[in-house]
Amino acid sequence: MDYLLTETGRNDLEALLKVRSLFAFDFDGTLAKIVRDPPAARMTRPIRVRLEQLAKRAPTAIISGRSVEDLRSRVGTAVPHLIGNHGSEGPHTRQEDIQQVRETSSGWLQLINERFQDELARSGVLVEEKFCSLSFHYRTADHRDEARALISRIVAELSPPPRIVLGKSVVNVMPPTASHKGTALLEYMRRLDCSRALYVGDDETDEDVFALRDARIVTVRIGKKNGSSARYFLKRQAEIAEVLRLLVEGGDKSIHTWSGCHEQGVPQPAQRPKE
Repeated sequence: MDYLLTETGRNDLEALLKVRSLFAFDFDGTLAKIVRDPPAARMTRPIRVRLEQLAKRAPTAIISGRSVEDLRSRVGTAVPHLIGNHGSEGPHTRQEDIQQVRETSSGWLQLINERFQDELARSGVLVEEKFCSLSFHYRTADHRDEARALISRIVAELSPPPRIVLGKSVVNVMPPTASHKGTALLEYMRRLDCSRALYVGDDETDEDVFALRDARIVTVRIGKKNGSSARYFLKRQAEIAEVLRLLVEGGDKSIHTWSGCHEQGVPQPAQRPKE
């Protein structure tokens, strides 16, 4: 991994501005700081302003573990393309596929409430329902080893066996048929007619994008980590503000290459020339 804010990294960002590119970001730990209480996560004003400026100039998306409804409550209309539940929720997914994923997740939650509710309450583990997935948060647990052991025992009882993605003091479980962030990003590149993309994330769920190792995608991880498949890293979350500044200011010079970034889904068809 190389540090993004070097001449080489800046050149790669500049190259994205010369073609129609998709700029996609995770939310928690990337656009917003990781906080003890997940519902309290918010973007700082400078990041929000820069993100909104970028979204007015280029195709911009947030791909998060949060639900789309949750994201919309935090982002509003600043970003037109919101993909939730680690890539499995959004306009790119078929309604029948979403329904199947939701039914699986709902069945898991019913089992958990019936058999493990008291143990979860005593352990300090919070189960977050996100309609298409579940997350077990243990950041506030007094005995973290015991909390993790309880989560492992619960996950082993879930049927069908879930896809498990570990995060920062959280265990995410997703139905095995659900899309992930990598497939969502590729689908949005296709839908928005983007030949290249930037993706910035900070967690294990973002490795689904990093592991694509697609030469068209510039991948960036918040925090350097051995074993990550990301091409670049940022030293700290606050540096995302500098990345957004570079993109906005660089994009102003390349504005002639950017268009149709507000359509949700398939890009606008080309206008026919006047006769």
